Amino acid sequence: QPFLVDVVPAKSVIPELNDDAQKTLLHAGPPIQWSEMTGPMKGACIGAALFERWADNEEDALKIFEAGEVRFIPCHHVKAVGPMGGITSGNMPVFVVENRLEGNEAYC
Repeated sequence: QPFLVDVVPAKSVIPELNDDAQKTLLHAGPPIQWSEMTGPMKGACIGAALFERWADNEEDALKIFEAGEVRFIPCHHVKAVGPMGGITSGNMPVFVVENRLEGNEAYC
């Protein structure tokens, strides 16, 4: 029985997003590298980089991705889900959903 219990910044419940030395984004689907992403997914990554203030503009954001400075983790590896082309970064809000029968949580 899922219950929505909170809305919090993703990094407050997903430890992999807390490493200040490693820029990290979550994505839907299996493991993927920047070079394999579709245009819409790359656009979402650029938007996330701007949102997180990793870059001042799209050109600078592209540079950090092309240089391999961002780690990509599938959402399902960290008890999370995301939309098909969607990206989640540390300061983006996520729903905290608790299964009250089993006591586990997931994030979306």
